[in-house]
Amino acid sequence: MLISGFVNTGKKTILPVLMMLIGFVSKGQELNFNVSIVIQGSINSLTNDPELFRNLEKNMSEFLNTTKWTDDEFQQHEKINGSLQLTITGEIAPTVFSGELVFQTERPVYNSTYSSPMINLIDKRISFAWTGLQPLLKTTNTFYDNLSAVLSYYAYMAIGMDYDSFGLNGGEQYFLKAQEIITSLPSNFVRDDGWKNDDPFKRNRFWLLKNILDPTMRQFRQAFYEYHRLALDKMADETDRSRAILLSALTSMSQADKDNPNTYLIQVFGDTKKDEIIEIFKVADKGQKTKVKTLMVGMDASKNSKYNILN
Repeated sequence: MLISGFVNTGKKTILPVLMMLIGFVSKGQELNFNVSIVIQGSINSLTNDPELFRNLEKNMSEFLNTTKWTDDEFQQHEKINGSLQLTITGEIAPTVFSGELVFQTERPVYNSTYSSPMINLIDKRISFAWTGLQPLLKTTNTFYDNLSAVLSYYAYMAIGMDYDSFGLNGGEQYFLKAQEIITSLPSNFVRDDGWKNDDPFKRNRFWLLKNILDPTMRQFRQAFYEYHRLALDKMADETDRSRAILLSALTSMSQADKDNPNTYLIQVFGDTKKDEIIEIFKVADKGQKTKVKTLMVGMDASKNSKYNILN
């Protein structure tokens, strides 16, 4: 059970926010991602070269986990854990592929054995070229290739969300790095479904970042910080008070949703956190349960049945 994770282990964990205040002797990269590739359907290039995608999986893992994405130094236990699964769904042309990406990250909760999910999304608009020969390159203000750009974008999003959870707007500089990736796209990729700014559903990489950087969504980001740093991180020692703070944070997020209806960011938050929120509040009093269900269903009515457990 989730709540059982909120126990006092007697062991302090150095929080990433402290890395902005003090230096470390040891050096290390920021990400610890499990990368996998799934082949769906018939891919001609796989028949011609069965090593092509094994090579891609290896290169993606090394790229994400060995690239230095920030100026901060992470010890092994401070790395941001996550997973990235790329499903190859088709071959558009020889060595040009379409696919979808499942992206998940988590961060440890202070003074507990529990890790909280931070991002859980499916990006169904992936297209890229891969010959097995070209390197993957860290991308900010210079575009190299679309796969490098997509992976760099999600690396910065993972870091930005992590830092936002430890300090108010702490991930800003990394979200701005992700923005540089978008502004550096050449004209033939600006219209790519995963990047375009006029996506009718507003559910792609452009819109997720736009939501985060929108000044009118500052209320959401403050609530996101309070949810993690002031509620989850204190849950082991001050359970009732932390639950009340978490409810207040969800109330602020609901208001942000009313001010900016149907945003992708709030959808991703709800998809990521629904199980965690239910687990925390299923032992709360009737009034809190009712409020939480009303707030979360108000932000995403499709999850009404999921929150019925709080009745």
